Amino acid sequence: MAASFVPDSLWRQLGQAPSLTIRNVTISFFVLPLLYVSLQVIYYLYPSPLAGYLGHKLWAISRLPWNRANMKSRIGWKICELHDKYGPVALDGRGIAPASIGGQRSLMTEHQDRHLRLRRAIDPAFSQRALREQESYFQDHPDNLVQKLKQQCKDGPLDMTTWFKFIAFDIVSDLTFGEPSGCVNNPDQPWIQAVFASAKAIVWFRLAVQYVTESRKKHTVLTEAKPKVRVKAKNPSKDFMSCILENDEKLNHLELVMLSSNSIVAGSSTSAGGMSGLAYLLLRNPDKLEKLKQETCGLFKSRADMTLQAANSCKYLRAYLNERMRLYPPTSGSLPRFVPGKGEMIKGNCVPGGYAVVVNQLAAGHSELDFKTAHEFHPQRWIHEPDSEFKDDDRSAVQRFSHGQRACIGRSMTYAEMSLTMAKFVRYFDWELDDPENLYWNSQGTYSVWEKLPLQVKQTPVSDVIE
Repeated sequence: MAASFVPDSLWRQLGQAPSLTIRNVTISFFVLPLLYVSLQVIYYLYPSPLAGYLGHKLWAISRLPWNRANMKSRIGWKICELHDKYGPVALDGRGIAPASIGGQRSLMTEHQDRHLRLRRAIDPAFSQRALREQESYFQDHPDNLVQKLKQQCKDGPLDMTTWFKFIAFDIVSDLTFGEPSGCVNNPDQPWIQAVFASAKAIVWFRLAVQYVTESRKKHTVLTEAKPKVRVKAKNPSKDFMSCILENDEKLNHLELVMLSSNSIVAGSSTSAGGMSGLAYLLLRNPDKLEKLKQETCGLFKSRADMTLQAANSCKYLRAYLNERMRLYPPTSGSLPRFVPGKGEMIKGNCVPGGYAVVVNQLAAGHSELDFKTAHEFHPQRWIHEPDSEFKDDDRSAVQRFSHGQRACIGRSMTYAEMSLTMAKFVRYFDWELDDPENLYWNSQGTYSVWEKLPLQVKQTPVSDVIE
């Protein structure tokens, strides 16, 4: 009876179709995928909305070149090469990194409505008022690091990449929970290992889901109990949590855990990498280091002089931090943004809504189109002088903490942390590279975060600081 609904012409065509033999099935098994891939290649090279942009053809049609560069820890530098060759707008591959891992989103990848609510809840914790109230955190932990380094440097060169990790983690954990992790005094902390594994593990999500999930799970387990303890604390110190809990925008426990976890990972990883990067650049440029030392010696005669306000007034220190973030941005990866609505015109072509676009900060900072001698360390480009040789630099090309509603909310905290820590490091020690001939840092690996290679530094305590 069903056959009566099928036109006779269709029955005739079906009758002429090849019989379902093993040979025909085998041929179809290979031909159909090949046909599908061929059609996709043709689409991405010609009718695709992005076909009008320049870029390497393999990168335009497949994610494999991107994944290969990422696995070899060269993705950031490869993106720089693509922009050097194809200009300010270039195709860098299909697809983007996942928004969630194991079903868990971060503040950066949350849906718009929830992101705005969470952002309102934590805004007070990152205000200028909160920063002033939290100054003791940025004072006490660097002081502790200075004392520890004075003891340790007698035994030879120290790996400052590791020590900057410890100090950054101590500061951000104390700020988040009112309880320092104690990494500077006790480096064998399982939590810090989980945190930095979690920061790097996102890179391997597509190839090693189980490893990434376990890494995130371990960090979450170590984090989860702390908000409960902090919420119940009597007479707590003025930290992030106190600002959030006093806010009218109330958060549940899971949201507090998510925000705490994000704060720990983002706050410690970016600051630690930033201080290591600045230390290396200063050590490779002794004349710049000497100028910064003269500035800190002139402003900081005693420990009491080293305040956040004083550190922020250091013209060269601020310029050095900005130049460091141009050459060595907080993240060497790309933070995607989705084109809204029906689309936007970008460099003469319309990109439809829903497509992901990114500004890679490593490529932007190394662009000769925007910066004179872009690959060299010249902090004076950030000191606004009319007759400067760098007056034509487009400094707005570098958005160190991203841009817009989802820009990094902790940029003021990061500046405060790095300013005081580096000011004290420069003021309390004379230092030099253990191996001046080693240029490894310039070629260190890039994933979505920096590889953070060891930085061996010889240090000699300075005795003219009044305590």
